[in-house]
Amino acid sequence: MNLIPGIVAFHSEMIQWRQDLHRHPELCDQEKRTARNVAKLLESFGLDEIKQEVGTTGVLGVLRNGEGPVIGLRADMDALAIIDAGKHDHRSTHEGVTHACGHDGHVAMLLGAAKYLAASRRFRGTVVFVFQPAEEVATGALCMLADGFLKQHGIESIYTLHSLSGLPVHTISITPGKALASVNSFTVKITGQGGHAGVPHLARDPIVAGAAMVTGIQSIVSGRVDPLDGVVVSVTSFQTSSNTHNVIPESVEMRGTLRYMDAKYEDDLPEKVRSLVQGLAAAHDVMASFEYIKGCPALVNPEKECRFAMEVAQDLVGSSNVIQGSPVMGGEDFAFYLEEIPGVFAFIGNGEDSYPLHHAAFDFNDAALPIGASYFSRIVEKALRPA
Repeated sequence: MNLIPGIVAFHSEMIQWRQDLHRHPELCDQEKRTARNVAKLLESFGLDEIKQEVGTTGVLGVLRNGEGPVIGLRADMDALAIIDAGKHDHRSTHEGVTHACGHDGHVAMLLGAAKYLAASRRFRGTVVFVFQPAEEVATGALCMLADGFLKQHGIESIYTLHSLSGLPVHTISITPGKALASVNSFTVKITGQGGHAGVPHLARDPIVAGAAMVTGIQSIVSGRVDPLDGVVVSVTSFQTSSNTHNVIPESVEMRGTLRYMDAKYEDDLPEKVRSLVQGLAAAHDVMASFEYIKGCPALVNPEKECRFAMEVAQDLVGSSNVIQGSPVMGGEDFAFYLEEIPGVFAFIGNGEDSYPLHHAAFDFNDAALPIGASYFSRIVEKALRPA
């Protein structure tokens, strides 16, 4: 590997930042401590401008070194509402909240790049370090975009890294084109007529109707979608208004997700679900409502920027450790940035034996910190190479 020696030299400092973030995770739009500490560190590195409360709790750090292009580097800051099941010394001190998606590592890697670039300034132009809130609910990017930071700073391209379980630590994965799915959610509320379980004919059972809907919804992909298209429809929650064994409930609420790669499903897929729900409600003599909430669009990495990022990664970790990944059905609100300007979303390995993302025992692999910080820094040094 060809990591930046100056970054390797403060690897232990990055570990301290990362583990402190893991001890003090914060949920979406509540990242106040995280934002304050990020801003303090950026100030200590000597950045030229620091903005807080961008969007909601977002932080921008601006580093200028003469006239030239403007590049953005982004890390997400929020944690998940999961009880930390880790066995390490830096377990979460916030009950019911933990960094189970590696955002603590993302922040630490970007801080490492900021510290190195502020000291070396081996580039010509401007770097904007973007510390974003609320990625897990897919609102953080939109809130920051609404504040106009891209245009205000003239950012021309943007790059990010995300930890990935199962991928060797020294590996970087980049997927040109369609890389992540559009992720959207739905809620179905069914209202029947409650009653005694011993005389079901006197009630209108919303559970029976709901069960038929679950089977129908889960069958939409196999029966009505091209099997070569990337589409996932899943019911993920089923709750009734009763929790006892001898009562037919008055109502049922179901929740689920609709995911797809191709924009042609943006209107067609929810309409299929809506039509099925209404038809089955009528067949079971119950009332049903269908609420659909758009999340983030499919994430599409542009080819040109992918080639550039892969060259940077190959120089850093070696060609054998850089792979062209396959599309996955997870989603990321970094997609909103890529609708505005070019850039690359890439994965960095967290280890083949790592717990999966969003697992209660997931922990970012600190060995990846200097790799990610070096990748960010080399992106800047090569994209903003002095004439």
